[in-house]
Amino acid sequence: MRDLLLDSLRLLPIVRSTRAKRLAASASLALGLCSLALACAPAAPQEEDQAPAGGEAATASQRAGLSAGWALYTVDVGAHSASISGGSPGNPLAWFTRVSGRDFQFRFNASAAYVLTRPTQPEDQFDWNKLPGFSDCGTLDLSQEGAMFGWRWRLDTAPKVLEVTAYANNRGKHLTPATPLFTLDAADLASDAPLRYRVWIDGAQYRFSVAGSVRGRPISATATLPRSCASTASTGLKWASGLYFGGTSTAPSKITGYVSEIAFRP
Repeated sequence: MRDLLLDSLRLLPIVRSTRAKRLAASASLALGLCSLALACAPAAPQEEDQAPAGGEAATASQRAGLSAGWALYTVDVGAHSASISGGSPGNPLAWFTRVSGRDFQFRFNASAAYVLTRPTQPEDQFDWNKLPGFSDCGTLDLSQEGAMFGWRWRLDTAPKVLEVTAYANNRGKHLTPATPLFTLDAADLASDAPLRYRVWIDGAQYRFSVAGSVRGRPISATATLPRSCASTASTGLKWASGLYFGGTSTAPSKITGYVSEIAFRP
């Protein structure tokens, strides 16, 4: 995208007409927005018959999952952001959007049971990783304003569990409820069960909900967190994020998860 915008700028005729000046200004603005977002951009979605990121051939189960309308997120070793295999336009959302919420199913698996052996900071195992979400309040920077779900693998509990929580950034401050929404143990992860996640803007707050069942256990959880820009339209320009590892440390092992997203409806 950046290269295309640069080429467009080079090809603009050097004339003094008002129309040409408006075109140049528009292209410059688009280039600025693109440059701002490139640091957190997901890799372009791959076709279903391509191997997932990491250069490994797709397994039979991966191909079956992709052909059934699921996309595959892959966070490679040493990375924060995930690449996308399969999927379709809007499934999952990526890059720029104006939606007021996200509605998707996500399937954790055993790869989510990670261990940071060389953390950037000593307590990074407790950092919240992220599921898909969106920026807000007129910025593309989710670390300043936005809403998503957080997840982390706990090594200090018996049994070890994956915690999932509501997560928002409010003027750069990280917000979560007092307790996680739910937990999954190793057997739950191995079951590869999908749960439905919804996060959306509702005036001065973000609403979160998760529903489904794992190994016969029903899961139903909701939460709200404050939004710093109640007067900002919920359909403003946003950045649609994907699966993300960190925190400050990068992924110590390959982490994958299937996602199937539909258009959000309040």
